[in-house]
Amino acid sequence: MSLFSGIYSASVSGDQLAAGKSAYTRGDYSLAFRAFTPLANEGNAEAQTFIGSLYENGLGVIKDEKNALDWYEKAGKAGNAKGQHNAGIFYYTGRGVAVNYPAAYEWFLKATNTDYAPSQYMIGLMYHQGHGVAINFERARLWFLKAAKQGYANAQFMYAFMVQAGEGAKSDPATAMVWALVAEMNGKNDTVAITVPAEMTMTEFEVTTAKEIANECFQSNYQNCPD
Repeated sequence: MSLFSGIYSASVSGDQLAAGKSAYTRGDYSLAFRAFTPLANEGNAEAQTFIGSLYENGLGVIKDEKNALDWYEKAGKAGNAKGQHNAGIFYYTGRGVAVNYPAAYEWFLKATNTDYAPSQYMIGLMYHQGHGVAINFERARLWFLKAAKQGYANAQFMYAFMVQAGEGAKSDPATAMVWALVAEMNGKNDTVAITVPAEMTMTEFEVTTAKEIANECFQSNYQNCPD
């Protein structure tokens, strides 16, 4: 293949991928499927992930979770973090396949190689719940914190919960309140389950300071946040 032919082919593929994304976004799922399919068959990992999503949700095609998993795994093997994560979710929840926590863990771990926050959260959850691994609160906290510092609200909430409960380290109500407030800023509900008990053990000054730190944490894009 000449250099020109390669550039032209890449340009066409890029245009077709963009067309598929556009169709997907506006809800024309049948068109999206037709646009993604040839790219997915050629090994385009992003297109494979979209095909998986279409089969998973029955959009433009008959819902088929086993087929969805197959496409997610293809994308995952090509290094696509979302495909890796989605394959992990399917093994974790038993969708399209029997529940397999070790397989789920391996897929999530692959996705964390690119710091994919949802997979960092899931590994934290597995260590917290003892799903496929021994319960290890210290490791759970570390994984939740990694995802929390990328703005993942569920991880922020779980890190706050563990810090408040003293799981993996001594209870720290002030730090728990900070992360619970940050999770709330990210749209997480039910943070009062953490903030109210924390506030009951804190002075007015400590509460005010925690709120200021939470705002700074959020405004700094999680660069200035307590561990």
